[in-house]
Amino acid sequence: CDVLALRMSKFKGNINLAEYKSVMLASLRSLVKDWASLHEVSWCWLWEIIERMLKKLMGKPVKQEGSLSAFLGSLDEGSWMTIRREVYSKFFALAPAGEEYFKQSTTRLLFVADKVFDLTLEMYRDPEGLVNKLSALGLRHVGYGIPEELSGPFVSSYVAALRQARSEKDGLEAFEWSLMLISRILARVINEGSTLVMRAINANSAKQLTKAVALAPRSERAEWVLNVTVGLQSISPLLWAVETGSFDAAGAIITDLLTIRADRDRYYFGVDPLFQRHPDIIKRLCMQAPALLPTLLDGLIWRSRLTENSRRRVVYFLRHLVVGED
Repeated sequence: CDVLALRMSKFKGNINLAEYKSVMLASLRSLVKDWASLHEVSWCWLWEIIERMLKKLMGKPVKQEGSLSAFLGSLDEGSWMTIRREVYSKFFALAPAGEEYFKQSTTRLLFVADKVFDLTLEMYRDPEGLVNKLSALGLRHVGYGIPEELSGPFVSSYVAALRQARSEKDGLEAFEWSLMLISRILARVINEGSTLVMRAINANSAKQLTKAVALAPRSERAEWVLNVTVGLQSISPLLWAVETGSFDAAGAIITDLLTIRADRDRYYFGVDPLFQRHPDIIKRLCMQAPALLPTLLDGLIWRSRLTENSRRRVVYFLRHLVVGED
């Protein structure tokens, strides 16, 4: 509802939530075949909660944006430097484990702090675009294995550092509200993106990855290891494993993809999904993980278990290597 309220604040006309409720219910009645009185009651109850939350927020984002912009603009360079340094001092005091994830140079850490302040203001100005950016950022956090539990102390350290520098009520409230919303969005993305496959990649464990993929239906195994989607953003577990040097996990993914399986209806072989998702997988492996090339190329060969006249039938799956997308 917070993001919806921010997007609604960009609309210049009048917003009539009661009329929207009528249109929504009319649409549901025509679209849902088995619509009954219980559905009507449930949707009315849900919309009343959403409407109450939206009315509570309507009008506030515009005022908060102005307060936050003026507040941040009133800080001089000396104050900014003090605040950026205090942020990390307070964060490491609240969450000592966070030091393991902030090993970059001081210059890089100060850049990250500046970026956080920019994001809080951008949340008011372009909520839809920022949500997409945060989804991509959250997926990278999943890949790096950053715990969700660190988000609370991180937000608290920023608010405390700002309050220590300047006690301006409206600006601080606007900053804290925006940063809390950003934190919740990132927490949701991390929670949804932290699949068993991604956890196995973070541990670089072929055994864990094999156990994780074993839980997937045959028809979905390729999707589990080639795509993790949150919102409009997606990440490839295979590509992430290659880029981060988790070669044991990457090798296990390739082996699993190129294993032929079957059920009563059809055969499953991950060569098409693999090359559709990563047409340049050969080039990437040559550049980043040449040790995995034999695993991939060997998987593109099927060998019959039967021999005939001392010969064994072999099939080479070379179509994706010799035929381009055009």
